[in-house]
Amino acid sequence: MANNVNKKLLSKKDINFFAEFTASAAKAARMLTWAVLAGVAVVAVIIVFIIIGLVRNGIIKGQINSIEAQLQDEKYTKLEGEAAELAQKLEQRTNYYYALTQMRAEVDRVAPAPETLPDLIGDCIPNDSYIDMYDITGTTLDIKGYSFTYYSPVDMVEMLNESDVFTSKTIINIERVPASEVGTVDELYGEHVNGINNYYLFEISGTLVTDVYISVSRFAMDDEVTSLTGTETFICNAGDSFTLTDADDQLVNYTSEAGVTYQLAKITINGTDVDSDDFAAILTNGVMSDFANGDKEIKLYYNAVEAEAAAGEEG
Repeated sequence: MANNVNKKLLSKKDINFFAEFTASAAKAARMLTWAVLAGVAVVAVIIVFIIIGLVRNGIIKGQINSIEAQLQDEKYTKLEGEAAELAQKLEQRTNYYYALTQMRAEVDRVAPAPETLPDLIGDCIPNDSYIDMYDITGTTLDIKGYSFTYYSPVDMVEMLNESDVFTSKTIINIERVPASEVGTVDELYGEHVNGINNYYLFEISGTLVTDVYISVSRFAMDDEVTSLTGTETFICNAGDSFTLTDADDQLVNYTSEAGVTYQLAKITINGTDVDSDDFAAILTNGVMSDFANGDKEIKLYYNAVEAEAAAGEEG
């Protein structure tokens, strides 16, 4: 009896085991099926993207070939030569413009003298004096003459100052000279006797205007120095300060009309290089300040940014 019972129990366990195994196998088969389907779907998507990419590449290659075929046309092959020719013309015209603005700057620096000044000088000559020479340069007045008294030249300067001729302190040099230096008796009085023994040579020099002219020019330092712009000239009152900034004046970084970017490499003022420490401060702050204590010619020298980058890569 006991053996029959154990055999029945074993049979049930075997049946349950096979049932569970079959169920697990079926589940695994279903999961494998889904995994295979998912893999197939992924591969299908990848294949679709590859096909799309190949089609797009084919279209792009076709467009490239079409453009290359167009560029091989004679009208396009001439463009490179025309571009080089235009670049050369631009450089020539920039240099010509610079020359014109330089001449204009020279003209601007010469302030016109008052047209009535010669007549005013004549009205202010004392009765015991005469003018041997006067020179008006536009900014200064120089007078040379002789007087019978020491103070007459001073009186003459005072009369000119009352008419606002001079704008700064006038230099007066007065020196007693012998009559023979002034001229012979015949030259001075003809047949009359020269009874005057005291003669004073005077020289007067004074500034007529106080305007100061500041000119700014830009140059590119390639194989040779070429102008980037014309000369810009502006007027300041003597003693005033002026400022150039990177934001307003493209001081440190400059972009030419041709679209080339340049970086400031050197500054000269009236032919003298700016101190290295001051130049470093200008590069850092993007500001250049100075005083208008005289006419100044500021030249800004630049290096092309592309040229600097290429040189760095080669090094």
